[in-house]
Amino acid sequence: AFETVVKTAAEALDDSGLSTASSHVHEAIRDLSSRPDADLSGAIFHAMGALEAVVRDLTGDPKATLGQAIKRNPNLLPKPLDTAVSQLWGYASNEGRHVREGQKLNREMAELVVGLAAVMASYLTRK
Repeated sequence: AFETVVKTAAEALDDSGLSTASSHVHEAIRDLSSRPDADLSGAIFHAMGALEAVVRDLTGDPKATLGQAIKRNPNLLPKPLDTAVSQLWGYASNEGRHVREGQKLNREMAELVVGLAAVMASYLTRK
């Protein structure tokens, strides 16, 4: 189910002409599929990058962070999903981008972040 959701989202981004966001989703999939060890932080980084690229495109604000764009565009996502996406960004930032010595990422959580980001990006392209 996870793979279907993420691949469907990547196709929706391709179909919408959002090649940068689509590329990031594909890279997140590759990072999760890396063998022998998946690149979990890379997957989180790329999935959130895809969502941020979609939001920047929709809002016409190419320099805004995901959180800034959501705050500046209160009708972008229904409440409380706007808060949920901001919290997802915070989790991804803390766990996937700001790596600490000895930190071990959890594959299930990485897949959750990738899946949620992909679904939200796909949703936003249809808005």
